[in-house]
Amino acid sequence: MSSLIPGFLSWAVVFVKAGFSLRGVLAGLAMCTLTAFGFQVNDILDFRKDQAAGIQRPIATEIISRSGAMVFALALLAVTFALSAWIDAGGRVLAVTAIALVLYTPSARTLPLIKGLYVAGLCAVPLYYGSQISATHYPWPSYALLAMFIVGREALMDANEMRGDRGAGMMTIAVLFGAARAKWGGVWAMALSMAIFAAVFSATIARLSAAAALVSLLCVFLWPQLDDDKRVEWSRIPMLAGAVAIACG
Repeated sequence: MSSLIPGFLSWAVVFVKAGFSLRGVLAGLAMCTLTAFGFQVNDILDFRKDQAAGIQRPIATEIISRSGAMVFALALLAVTFALSAWIDAGGRVLAVTAIALVLYTPSARTLPLIKGLYVAGLCAVPLYYGSQISATHYPWPSYALLAMFIVGREALMDANEMRGDRGAGMMTIAVLFGAARAKWGGVWAMALSMAIFAAVFSATIARLSAAAALVSLLCVFLWPQLDDDKRVEWSRIPMLAGAVAIACG
């Protein structure tokens, strides 16, 4: 599910700026498979940490072996560049992003306090890639508000994964400032980014989508009797609405 959102954003950018086309669909698929590759590599490298923290992911629970996961990751990467060759555009962006995805986990362990910014940079790639495919341009506030949302969500995830990060010796924002502060600071950053987007941008669809992202985000975090794992999982809904807002902005 998480891999679909970057792919959707790249496709939406091409669709909004250049109309529906096979090229746009393939661009979205390429970004989706590249993102999935990144998740696979991250889970392989975080195998010990995830096991120690009791995280129920297929690789951590050994439902999938690390060698099998690596084969799958390489297959995803091959599909990404096959799609890129078919599109015949944006291959350099995908190649640089693939390297950045491989380096993410070592960088997060070395400099855990800035990993939210690292992820924000990675999450700006689908917007940039879509703009490259559609030969268009997005203003810097679109990237800035996207980065604010992602940094907030990373702080929220750090709060939810604090036990595992602390056990691995990673001094994340949640470990440094406490889980509660990281959680609500992240929620407010996400909400503020969508509120600013709805107020600043003039396109009707962009404003409505940003408002939908804001309302769904508040519902996810103010709804009673939801555990934190569910809140993080369901925060993908406002992320999807936010992707539509950014693409249309």
